[in-house]
Amino acid sequence: MGLDEFGAGRTAVQERVEEFKSKWRERHVRSAVYGIYDRRSGECLYIGEAKWLISRLNDHYNTRSGSQVKAFVEADDGIDIDASTVWERTDVKYVSGIDGGKQGRRRVEAALIRELEPRYNSR
Repeated sequence: MGLDEFGAGRTAVQERVEEFKSKWRERHVRSAVYGIYDRRSGECLYIGEAKWLISRLNDHYNTRSGSQVKAFVEADDGIDIDASTVWERTDVKYVSGIDGGKQGRRRVEAALIRELEPRYNSR
């Protein structure tokens, strides 16, 4: 029985549940180069590399220790993302299977930073 059958309208939570269920076949991603994007504008906010992608993304979004992404947008008057809606307004893209270990990931990361000029990467 799905959430729709309870008479509830489509909610952000339900959308996340459906998104999760649609990805169940994806294999676990360990190392990757990733980008955090504004869903509305498509702007690249941050590019990074990680040996353990899920752990690194947790560092960015963890609300217990202070979300790094939330801190970025709170300190930036030039962006229209409300810090309380960071989860809803951002999306993550990544590429995995990069040869060369950490140095290979760093090369891809550096190339993406040069090309995309993300808002919150150090220059």
